[in-house]
Amino acid sequence: MNFGSFMEFHTREGNGQEDAFQESFDHVALAEELGLDTVWLAETHFNPNRSVLSAPLVLAAAIAGRTKKIKIGTAVQILPLGNPLRIAEEVATLDHVSGGRFEFGIGRSGLPSAYNGYNIPYTESRERFYEAMEIIKKAFTEDS
Repeated sequence: MNFGSFMEFHTREGNGQEDAFQESFDHVALAEELGLDTVWLAETHFNPNRSVLSAPLVLAAAIAGRTKKIKIGTAVQILPLGNPLRIAEEVATLDHVSGGRFEFGIGRSGLPSAYNGYNIPYTESRERFYEAMEIIKKAFTEDS
């Protein structure tokens, strides 16, 4: 059995965003020290009073540079909000720079507010998710 910690990089009332980042990085360091297997990063958009985790791949790279053993995963990377080829390239790069410690969790999000912020109709989320997933799978498995 594996053990992990789900993280949203919470902001606390009275603290700034820098505090949220530092507290979360400290949490990751403790998780690694305690022997947890994975930290999972939740992608959250347009809610700075709750979370500063709008760029999970960037934060995963920062965590990879600060840790040695713990795996880093997305829970989840919201595929319909990004360019699938760009995501595939970034994920592949992240897996290399982390020494193979990256776990790629994907989803489409149940929060229409994230889509509204990107001017993407939520009604397109399912179709965009499957299209992005197919493109990313091809990027990982086919020669180009």
